[in-house]
Amino acid sequence: MRPFQEFTRYTEWKDRFLKDRDRIKELELEEPKCEDPRISKAIVSMYVGGLEHRLQDEDVKRWTDWAGKKTYKTFNGFPQLSDEELSFLFYCLGKLFVPLLLHEKGVKSESFKALDQSKQEYAVSEVLDTIWENHIIRILQILPYVDLKSIMR
Repeated sequence: MRPFQEFTRYTEWKDRFLKDRDRIKELELEEPKCEDPRISKAIVSMYVGGLEHRLQDEDVKRWTDWAGKKTYKTFNGFPQLSDEELSFLFYCLGKLFVPLLLHEKGVKSESFKALDQSKQEYAVSEVLDTIWENHIIRILQILPYVDLKSIMR
């Protein structure tokens, strides 16, 4: 593996994100609003990044919403990020997180469904923590270099 291979992945995702920005804006108008418009943008960006057709499943959508809100609140709403940077960060989070929900041991599995609510939350939190440790930090590191702050709405 090349040392900067992970960083290259995120810069490639920037190009996809820019192509998907119109869909993010459309979904923002369609989806129910959260208490904070930035969290609505973040969650919708996760939907598009995670391929929104996967979110037609209510379990996947519910856990995506849960993870998006938990991430947003844990990191205090990412106040240092512009709206575009926030949207890109959560777009990437959707690309990473949503497929894990669909894994054979994910939220659709019988073993997961057999857990009580608190154990389900714990299991999803473990996956989310791993993504935070391995990806959120890297994405935050590359944000100044992908120049999303200069992109106008």
